[in-house]
Amino acid sequence: MRERVPLLVGLALLAVAVVVGSFAIASGIRDRGSGGNVITVTGSAKQRITSDYAIWDLSVSSQQTSAAEAAKQLAGWTAKVRAFLATEGVQASELTVQPASTSTTADNQGNVTGYQVTRNFEVRSARVQAIADVVEASSRLVAGGVPLQAQPLQYVYTHLADLRPKLLEQAVRDAQNRGRVLLEATGGKLGKLRGVDVGVFQVTSPNSTEVSDYGVYDTSTLRKDVTAVVNVTFALG
Repeated sequence: MRERVPLLVGLALLAVAVVVGSFAIASGIRDRGSGGNVITVTGSAKQRITSDYAIWDLSVSSQQTSAAEAAKQLAGWTAKVRAFLATEGVQASELTVQPASTSTTADNQGNVTGYQVTRNFEVRSARVQAIADVVEASSRLVAGGVPLQAQPLQYVYTHLADLRPKLLEQAVRDAQNRGRVLLEATGGKLGKLRGVDVGVFQVTSPNSTEVSDYGVYDTSTLRKDVTAVVNVTFALG
């Protein structure tokens, strides 16, 4: 009998805990119900835009056993890159040339075995198609023996801030229409707006389903879809 006492006590405490928990859950539901005369609806709006700015990053590097040899070779390749860009119509105001950077290579014992000298270029321009044509023609540099390292052309839209208010208005109206349809189907009525939670904007390639909690900004395509999403809370009429 003594051995069963702890078991009986434990079962009694468990029963009390279950009853208390049930009261707490019921109370929580009532609390939410008393202040829950609202409905929250998600709305969205999308617009197709065309990028109006281009960014192209490229570089050349030379690696030799001496710093002087590497610098001399890099200077020749730099001149060829500059000449190519000028010939293709890249304006001086669109081109930024960074100072050369130097790094060393070493063997397993830490002895310096060579020097690598690199120069970075960046083209920024509102002449999107013209710069795209330059990127296409850059293969001629490689064919001419210049070890060009080029990043994909980045397509940017610079008027996103001007577009946001319009898309937010459309997204809120979309949420309002959805809420009205939902309530009318059940005999309810949509009331006044209580709050709006604005999500991050998604700038994606056309017809993409990619989304991110921090927002997506695709730079790989000339044309993009800009999507706004809002969660709108309405009172019930």
